[in-house]
Amino acid sequence: MWWSDLIAALHATPLVELPDFEAQSVAAADLLSDILATDKEDFVILTGQISPQAIRTALAVGALGVVVVRGKQPPQETVRLAKSYGVPLAVTELRMFEACYVAGGVLWNTPLSTSLSTD
Repeated sequence: MWWSDLIAALHATPLVELPDFEAQSVAAADLLSDILATDKEDFVILTGQISPQAIRTALAVGALGVVVVRGKQPPQETVRLAKSYGVPLAVTELRMFEACYVAGGVLWNTPLSTSLSTD
């Protein structure tokens, strides 16, 4: 899946934009220790964590980008860190489960509905 396709499907707002890239999977967790335990490659992180530690975790595991769920707005420190290390960062209003569902549709080119409620 292309980052631009994922961002569009999630109706996400990019906070740090970089050239488009292709990812093979996603890892979704609010506990960054769960992300640290993954053995995935070429993946994007979906998380509700907005601290700079989310970006540091992405760097530690080689994640290609980070999407923050539930419309949480990362502090400027997190955005600055993402920019300085070249980590694409975006925010979606979707909840974690909804974001995973939509990402799965993008990954497998399946026409899953993206008209999920954000209530």
